[in-house]
Amino acid sequence: MRIHSIDHPTSNYRPMAKILSTILLILTTYELSAQQAFPDLSPKGIVVQKVGYTTITVQYERPTARGRKIIGELVPYDQLWRTAAGNGTKIKFDKEVTIGQRSIKPGTYSLFTIPGKKEWTIILNSDTTIYGTGGYSESKDVVRVKAIASTTERFYRSFTIDIDITQEDAELNLSWENTRVAFSVKTGTREEIAIMVKEDLLGGKIKDPLVLAMGAEYYYFLNQDLESGLALVNKALEIKNDSWYYSLKVDILSKLERFPEAMETLKIGINYVKTNPEKWDDEQMRSVQENHAIRMKELQGRIKK
Repeated sequence: MRIHSIDHPTSNYRPMAKILSTILLILTTYELSAQQAFPDLSPKGIVVQKVGYTTITVQYERPTARGRKIIGELVPYDQLWRTAAGNGTKIKFDKEVTIGQRSIKPGTYSLFTIPGKKEWTIILNSDTTIYGTGGYSESKDVVRVKAIASTTERFYRSFTIDIDITQEDAELNLSWENTRVAFSVKTGTREEIAIMVKEDLLGGKIKDPLVLAMGAEYYYFLNQDLESGLALVNKALEIKNDSWYYSLKVDILSKLERFPEAMETLKIGINYVKTNPEKWDDEQMRSVQENHAIRMKELQGRIKK
């Protein structure tokens, strides 16, 4: 009788087990390696700021001083700088803006600078594919403006870009070590608002009293074009009587130093509140009456002067 031999059940398993073991080791090593990755020496930063009707977005890599002398050495004077680390800085405008005297179309641009001891050159370039300054072409510059370099009390360990809002426009600050450089970006929002107010609000296209009053408040708080603000609140009151509208008109007339008119408006507002309490509770009514008394006394003092 011939007896057929039977292979041990693990004889074909051993090579497969070795392969799987190797794969597992590779994956485990990769996972540990990923977990132990070193942090970026120049971590990425992003600034997104709404200014007027325009959104400005800045993306950049933030190098740190790490005990080095920065301005004038690591960042040499009179040489083109990518104005950050790695891929440099990209700045995006979602609407047309003005830098210097140049109109800048919506889009993304590379930000370069040429640092000087007292003055820097700020450059926006249309080529956003450049790494560092390699391949930079002046022919692709969109705008160049000069900016004064100032000394700061604060020591900026990391290169920092921030955006200050100056009413409807912006000021971009570039800061590192004890140096700050700033340049202005005009959004054109003020001009857009002036057209909208003239054509839509004062022109009668929009007849919502709340929108008219908000336009008046806008001019009041900016202390700009108060006559337009007065015209807007008057149109709001033509459509609807409201205690806030009367109060706002008093504020605007006071800023215009038209105190007798402000006094008469305040009296009208007081009489309106007496007959139209606007669903105020007793505490709110007392607060309004106290405020009216204070403002009446202030206006009387102004008129006597």
